[in-house]
Amino acid sequence: MIKSFKHSGDMGDIIFSLPVIRAAGDGVLYLDPEGGKREPLVNWLRFDHTKLTESSIEQLRPILEEQPYIKEVKLWRGGPVGCNLDMFRQHVRFNNLSDSHLASVGLPLKERDTAWLSIPPKKIPNKSVVFCRSARYHGNYSFWEQQISDELIEKGIFIGYEKEYEYFCYTFPHLNIEYYKVENAYEIAQIISGCSLFIGNQGLPHALAEAMKKKLVNETFKPYPAAVFEREGAKYV
Repeated sequence: MIKSFKHSGDMGDIIFSLPVIRAAGDGVLYLDPEGGKREPLVNWLRFDHTKLTESSIEQLRPILEEQPYIKEVKLWRGGPVGCNLDMFRQHVRFNNLSDSHLASVGLPLKERDTAWLSIPPKKIPNKSVVFCRSARYHGNYSFWEQQISDELIEKGIFIGYEKEYEYFCYTFPHLNIEYYKVENAYEIAQIISGCSLFIGNQGLPHALAEAMKKKLVNETFKPYPAAVFEREGAKYV
């Protein structure tokens, strides 16, 4: 019998849920293009749904379907599934969202200790450090202001939306990090796969870096530190 899973969360939440699917074995992943409007675990929110849309699902699809434990990604239009991954919202007391997902189905937390995502790397000549800072989940201005060395800047590229880069440069004008325009989420995953160090805040790029167990520095959002993995090679500031 083919196992089935459903998720209505944001893109990073979906990446953090994947240790459940890997541990359970091959399966079909249904993603809700309505962002959980019909899901009681989601629609109590002020805006009654997450940011997941059909467009963002198509961004994630090639990343997800490249993983050997996912047979197919489908749009969820209603109906029963074997495992409702949205149950993680009942377990957000854990330090990270992978633990919340694993606890929600009774799987051991060790399932997230090894890399659960594999993507062919894309190397950028002379650039081995990836920077990313979204408009959400800020927590340590002084880290960016004082602790980014000239060597890291020289080896670094900034990925993300152009508006994010514009705001980053406005906020930290002394950090003259080169901007690299990516075409899609799959290219983001490729570039992170090929880097030696990821520096950024919570969000999809950080989720991808953690899923590949890359060496990273994470600007932690202290009111809701949902992406802290205590492991070698991960530093939280």
